[in-house]
Amino acid sequence: MYKLFIFAIISLSILTSCSFNNPLSKKAYLVYLDCPKSLILAPGKSLTKDKVNISLKRNYSINCYSSDDALNEVIIDFNYQLDISTSNIEPIKTNVDLWIFLTNKEESKKISEYSFNKSFDLPKSTEENKKLTLEFNDKVVLKKSEYDQGVKIFLSLN
Repeated sequence: MYKLFIFAIISLSILTSCSFNNPLSKKAYLVYLDCPKSLILAPGKSLTKDKVNISLKRNYSINCYSSDDALNEVIIDFNYQLDISTSNIEPIKTNVDLWIFLTNKEESKKISEYSFNKSFDLPKSTEENKKLTLEFNDKVVLKKSEYDQGVKIFLSLN
């Protein structure tokens, strides 16, 4: 009886220490990839519309990953901030487009182009040259085969 009890405890501990994958699990696994080189195009780093100066901050971040649901796609996630300064005393609704260009590694062929329209209301400014910072997040999906050949990313405001 004593041996049967010890055998049951050892068997149970061995079975619980083994990691079995749950076939009904809904977990999504991500594979993070090295992001390609990126830069902000000089003419598109800032613009002025209706007495509002909008500029793209340099401390943007890019995350590149692929999920187990779509292994043939790479998701490129952009986190960036826009600095907005205005000398208006009236509330203004303004919009700006963030353009993202993807080229091959040699920059000789454009792979794709994306435009993200950002619209925001600026409150009435009581101070001259009031500054405001807004944060945004956008995603781009690229074919894994194009990503593997080498990509460069360019950002611009329009």
